[in-house]
Amino acid sequence: MKTSYGWAGKILWVNLNNHRTHTLDTREYAGYIGGRGMVARIAWEFIRRDTRAFDPENLLMFFTGPLAGTTAPFSGRTVVAGLAPQGYPHEWFTRSNLGGHWAPSLKYAGYDGLVIEGKAERPVYLWINDDHVEIRDAKHLWGLGTMDTQKSILSDLGKDVRVLTIGQAGERLSRIATINSETESAAGQGGFGAVMGSKNLKAIVLRGTGAVYVANPDLFLRRCNAITEEIRTGSISAREVHLDPERMQKYGQKWQACTQQCTMRCKGGCRYYTHVPGPVTGRMLSGQFHCVSAFFHGLPHRPFYDWKIGFEGGFELRHFSDDYGLNQWDLLLGIIPWLRACREAGIVNILDNLTFDLDDPHFWAELMRRIAYREGIGDVLAEGGRRAPAILGLGEKIADELYPAWGSAGHWDGHGDRGNMIVFPYWLVSAMLWAVDTRDPFSSSHDYVTMMMNWSPLIKDDGVVSWEKLKGIAEKLYGTASAVDPLSRYDGKAAAAVWHSNRSILKDSITVNDFDFPVIASLNSPDGLARADGMEGPDFEYHLFTAATGTNASLDEFSEMVERSVNMERAVQVRLFDRSRADDETVIPYFETPEYWQNPLLGERQALDRAQFLRLMDDYYELRGWDRVTGRPTLARLKELGLVDVAEELASADLISHPQALLR
Repeated sequence: MKTSYGWAGKILWVNLNNHRTHTLDTREYAGYIGGRGMVARIAWEFIRRDTRAFDPENLLMFFTGPLAGTTAPFSGRTVVAGLAPQGYPHEWFTRSNLGGHWAPSLKYAGYDGLVIEGKAERPVYLWINDDHVEIRDAKHLWGLGTMDTQKSILSDLGKDVRVLTIGQAGERLSRIATINSETESAAGQGGFGAVMGSKNLKAIVLRGTGAVYVANPDLFLRRCNAITEEIRTGSISAREVHLDPERMQKYGQKWQACTQQCTMRCKGGCRYYTHVPGPVTGRMLSGQFHCVSAFFHGLPHRPFYDWKIGFEGGFELRHFSDDYGLNQWDLLLGIIPWLRACREAGIVNILDNLTFDLDDPHFWAELMRRIAYREGIGDVLAEGGRRAPAILGLGEKIADELYPAWGSAGHWDGHGDRGNMIVFPYWLVSAMLWAVDTRDPFSSSHDYVTMMMNWSPLIKDDGVVSWEKLKGIAEKLYGTASAVDPLSRYDGKAAAAVWHSNRSILKDSITVNDFDFPVIASLNSPDGLARADGMEGPDFEYHLFTAATGTNASLDEFSEMVERSVNMERAVQVRLFDRSRADDETVIPYFETPEYWQNPLLGERQALDRAQFLRLMDDYYELRGWDRVTGRPTLARLKELGLVDVAEELASADLISHPQALLR
């Protein structure tokens, strides 16, 4: 009788020091939903305070969620977590995320998560073939790019295996090294490719032949179909997205989903090209553009990214970065704009003998090669776009204008990021999310900013959803219409930040695609709120979770599980790094500069008002149940969420208030 519905039931633990393995019981961590919540709890239990990112004791974790391996729409992502080399000024415990087919295959092999500790004596790869786990020699793979590594492994083990691997950047411990999958999805942020490199781990290969069972198959399938149909017909993401006839003819463009269980044809990916000539190597290439990789060919309508490489050049540069295993976001939104701004400011001779020419794909190719191999200036740039200026002692003020916080280049912030349009007051929510995170928060927080900029009438003549409907939605979700009012300024933004921060950790725990969840607004509904089969859109994840796992948890209890995970993450940062409100406030100067775009209803560009934002932060902490002075969870809040051991340990270490102090 199958009892672990939605789960495989085990977490695989691999020690590279002694080649030993054991398993943990998934049920011990089920109170954290999955993925991101579970890794936070494991980090609390097993990562010591003095551990650094490249220490063998750092845990590198790959976790799924209860929906991975099922027919749940837009599900099956993998959370990658550990102490992150890219983190700045601290190597925060944080996470990355990737799509493809790896997470379902891990569950089919019998595991909900994988924890790797230690360091192998020589290059190895991990081979998981259902319940057979083996650490194999990887001498023949070391030095290869991600693509040749995958080809070699597929040739040896069969085309049905799933692969995660690093390239030359990860081997050389670049802090912006990625972990790449065979579907071109990658764990891009955090530098976790370098953590694999520090462990002499070239690749993780798995074959899973089992299955994932759900508790209520008929109900689950009905809900999956209803939610899929609502998203397909009610989301603006499904509108006005077409293949390009010219590129279909010239490059073999066609539709292809970038992650398992995705049925949406979105603007962020889904287009596959079968034959694109590369102008640098002359090779014929195939593959996709994912997310920020579309910036490689340049954006003529965005002056900050207006280089003229062209589609073919951009497509080949995407291949170079993937093969080396380099973080495209840091390259395109951080390093390149920083180099460009330094040059314009008269800071020269940074690039050794390399001629700076953003319109020449050969320049880009050589720059990436030097970063991947740590040659010349590439050795410094391999430390990441925020660390490099500090190391060089050059252009640090320029870097401050591109990097909001934590070693991550700007994203949906209205300031350094000039590619994603957002205006005041909506970037106040972005600022709050940046403040309390440990990395760029927008791998799983697009929901608020895209709703306000893409669904509202603010930029488009009549928008998609009227202000009246959006305000009704805001009343329901945040308790205040001011959270979406274009004239509201700071009012209501703390409540929106709390709600969407919770949804971020939920998406990364359950795990589902960020662009499609949470499902909030809809073209199909009279009041603009998504609904399907008696379910309201913001609760879709809950209904999928209960049908899959068979849990009888109420919606309130489910929400408490999310809150437990949020507070667990914060507690880890407090214990490992003394995280406090003072850290959160370091984002403020970035947002005090004038915004890049402006709200057409306000008539002038806005900048953050420090005093008002500090009050917004007060509201955020109070809504969380955190101490507004320290920005740390209170003893009472932790105990309320069942984190008694966490509360007592933090109190005994004087990291939160003692019980005696609370009684006075």
